[in-house]
Amino acid sequence: MRRTVRERPGERSESAVAMRAPVSPFERVLALQQSAGNASVTAMLSRQAAPAEAVALPTAEELTTRISNCIGVWETNRGGDAPSPRESSLDTVAGVKASMASIEQATMPYALDALRRHTSLRALAEPPLTREEIDAALLRVQGVPPLLSAINAASAAGTTADDFIRDQQAVITPTGLGDEHVRTMFSAVTLKGTIDTKHGELGKTKTPKQAAEEIPEGDRLGLGVGSLTSYIRTPKNWGENRAAWQRLAVDLMPGNVGARVNTVATSSGGTALAGPVVRARVDAQLAKTPQPTEQALVEAVAQQNNPNETGYGGNVWATYQRLYP
Repeated sequence: MRRTVRERPGERSESAVAMRAPVSPFERVLALQQSAGNASVTAMLSRQAAPAEAVALPTAEELTTRISNCIGVWETNRGGDAPSPRESSLDTVAGVKASMASIEQATMPYALDALRRHTSLRALAEPPLTREEIDAALLRVQGVPPLLSAINAASAAGTTADDFIRDQQAVITPTGLGDEHVRTMFSAVTLKGTIDTKHGELGKTKTPKQAAEEIPEGDRLGLGVGSLTSYIRTPKNWGENRAAWQRLAVDLMPGNVGARVNTVATSSGGTALAGPVVRARVDAQLAKTPQPTEQALVEAVAQQNNPNETGYGGNVWATYQRLYP
């Protein structure tokens, strides 16, 4: 008579224990295929179960070069292979362009922030920019948004430009802008209202260009039809005018501070500012735990260049994939 050996508690065979080990459905299927002797299926499932090897990121230096290049392409030469540094194409009521001819189309606040952080950049100006000059310039650009807001409110309340100039020197003086600039800002409030009205009239029977051409020449404040068309099509582009006023405020400083800032921004083919700025942002991403993927890093760094543009990081990533497959 054949005896059946019963397992005592705590003495289960290794094979029995192994069969109880899987806890996920995938692991159960793999174990069943192993026990059934299906070698080919087991091998295939094992390959699927193996964790993917982590892909090593390019060096910080290489990432900086690539991201800077892609930002430059997106900003100045979309669809191309290399940046084409130039100032913003839109006319502004301030009479100056909103950005400088750098690969990232640097605005004055952006340039001043980079110059404040990096002594090496200040040394590129002739003569070198001092920290005191940068701090004074920053105070000017920081004063522009409150001035514009105050003028919007005053205009809505029926206050005239002359009365505002008489009563609101405390908000005007920090910018370094003059009375005529303030009067232009008041006129610009009216023009912006016209632009918003024209935007609401767009449809199948009226194009943005047609709407722009309807604005009388004397009411355009020096803006060309092309720029008016852009503002009517996309009203948020009006922010270019704020950046232009900020640039003008610094241009009016003694010591040619604005011109010297522009010299730095446009040096090295318009890449001088992007190098240290992008590198600092890359280093911050690489210091994270867990380390981000290449896509996440590129998108995060790029989005910081233009945080107000939805999808900016994704657009730069698409450029990155095209240029660095």
